[in-house]
Amino acid sequence: MKYAVIGGSMSGLAEATIIELKKRGFFIFALDIRNEEREEEGTLYIKTDLTKNEDIERARIIVETKTDKVDFIANFSGCVILGSFIEKAEGKVEKIFALNLFATFNFNRVFGPLVIKGKGTIAVISSEYGKITAIPLHGYYPMSKHAVELYGDSLRRELKKSGAKVTTIRPGAFKTNMQGAVNGQFDSLLAETDIYKEPLLKMKHIMTGELKKAKDPAILGRKLASIAEKKHPRAHYNIKNSFKMKLLTILPSPLTDWIFSIFF
Repeated sequence: MKYAVIGGSMSGLAEATIIELKKRGFFIFALDIRNEEREEEGTLYIKTDLTKNEDIERARIIVETKTDKVDFIANFSGCVILGSFIEKAEGKVEKIFALNLFATFNFNRVFGPLVIKGKGTIAVISSEYGKITAIPLHGYYPMSKHAVELYGDSLRRELKKSGAKVTTIRPGAFKTNMQGAVNGQFDSLLAETDIYKEPLLKMKHIMTGELKKAKDPAILGRKLASIAEKKHPRAHYNIKNSFKMKLLTILPSPLTDWIFSIFF
């Protein structure tokens, strides 16, 4: 029996990944704060707040009642926060890092020993935003994902001789509930801002257009399930990344500053 632990299991990308892993014979431990604890059809659902260390430790104890080693882990918990670094910025950095970085760090810290014992794979879930240049009024999410990128690279090098594999996943835009949350944030920010109404309207128009091109989460699920079974996964996987995002990454800073000045 192969075992996988999936954090943030009720997110769209996690659900798609779980479906594909089960097709390949994995038993799934699904961790999410919204779960009702139960076991059915090859999945054990564990109610877990991934921002609380004691919850993650409790989940590991439950996992260890079934197995002492794990083949694959991935934490999909995360959020997007938009807005200024100056105007109404209180608490935003703390919130996004708690979910996007610290939850992943602690999830892998707790389950990492089981992966090492099983010589399995840790998939660090980043984003295409983990490699792009800075974007005005949309800096919180890329900032957190840049930190995730550095964490993933460091962890991979740390565990290289342990037998465990670490790969960083950079999804592009996929159809999930996160897209609806982004639109709601724009509406709230537009209602609250004193100085950024025009640039926020422009950004909403641009991002809404990009999100209409979002891909089916099943594409990512199939890719991750395939990666879970690889003996030698790559260090990084870019999955359906935007060409525009790639372009912004390679342009020199003076040019990207000029481009953003047109819109913002």
